Amino acid sequence: MKIWILQTGEFLQIDKDKGRPMRAINLSEYFLKRGHSVNLLSSDFSHQLKLHRKKKFTVEELDTNFQITLIPSPGYETNISFKRLLDHFILGLNTFKYLLKIAPNNYPDFVFIGYPPIETSFFLAIWLKLKKIPFCVDVKDQWPHIFLQRTKGLKRIFLKSILFPYFWAAKFSLNQANFLTAITPNFLNWSENFSKNFNNKNQALYLVPNIKEIPQIKLDNSLLGLKNSLGIDIKKKNKIIFAGNINNAYDFNDLISTLLSPRLDDKDFEILICGDGDCIDFLKSKLTKKNNVFFTGWIDYSQLLALKKLSIATLAPYRNTPDFQMSIPNKIIDSLYFGLPIITSLKGEVENMIKKYNVGYFCDTNFTWLDQLSSCLNDPNRRDLLSKNARKLYKKKFTSEMIYGEFVKFIEKNY
Repeated sequence: MKIWILQTGEFLQIDKDKGRPMRAINLSEYFLKRGHSVNLLSSDFSHQLKLHRKKKFTVEELDTNFQITLIPSPGYETNISFKRLLDHFILGLNTFKYLLKIAPNNYPDFVFIGYPPIETSFFLAIWLKLKKIPFCVDVKDQWPHIFLQRTKGLKRIFLKSILFPYFWAAKFSLNQANFLTAITPNFLNWSENFSKNFNNKNQALYLVPNIKEIPQIKLDNSLLGLKNSLGIDIKKKNKIIFAGNINNAYDFNDLISTLLSPRLDDKDFEILICGDGDCIDFLKSKLTKKNNVFFTGWIDYSQLLALKKLSIATLAPYRNTPDFQMSIPNKIIDSLYFGLPIITSLKGEVENMIKKYNVGYFCDTNFTWLDQLSSCLNDPNRRDLLSKNARKLYKKKFTSEMIYGEFVKFIEKNY
């Protein structure tokens, strides 16, 4: 089969080891493994790195059956901005221009559309319906509803009227799909109710990592490099890691006050903050005097893998917004793979998972961030149990073969 995958906002194979493989890389590799040809369409602009890859229409032939098509867009500096809306609109138009040039013999047999952005989903959905090509829409966010969640009263009514074209385009894209996928059952329910697409093929498709193991000698060299460049004590046992974009998706205030607490002064541990983003300067300014907090910046895959294997827990200080409460972020499932108990205050799906399967430390008014971090450091027996439970849960529900392998077989059977 000829498979197209439209996915923006993620690292791609051509980005090498700059970031964690997500939906685009993992799904394309499973289709390729099964003998299909894949055209992975994405933006020329890297959302994570805020850099252009080529600054023009580019087709990267990575194999006889695999190409990456980069579609140009202006880019943006901050995630919540008019520039980002403009970027997505132009990306959508340029995607449509690309589609008009496709010869019939190169039409795909099936298309997997990542949503959002709305604009690319909308233009591609129009073209696919005209050509009678089957497709699914994969919902990872509540666009455009996410904008309304932060407003009330007359302001909300006004904003909804302004966003009416986006609501209409979003409903069209989702409603016209042969079926829907979404990152959790809650997101799938939202997608179905919003679009009125209740196809019996609709399914939850969790965001799961496809971890590639690296030879121990390379991991050792990565650790040695981090020790020399950052002064990280690789022999110290109690390391707790945060890895990802350091932006407004997280509320770092409770974590900061916890790390500054005198109650932790006699504890022997290190906090590893791996990544970069809009909030990095704020975070550094608050924790600059803590000699057990290390900011690594963006590090390559082997370095990150090495640090995760050294760590005893992961920090996940997500904001309690409706979209996060409905999801199980990639970072959470990634932590299960490494057997890292999760320290978080995120309610909803993640809270339920932690309490049901006993895989982490949930922070609330009864057990604060300080309480739970202290428990993690003070009680190695409980921590080891949580670690074993995390690995067990990953193998039971979240392996990439279970999610992506079975999805590819589903497409083969039905299309």
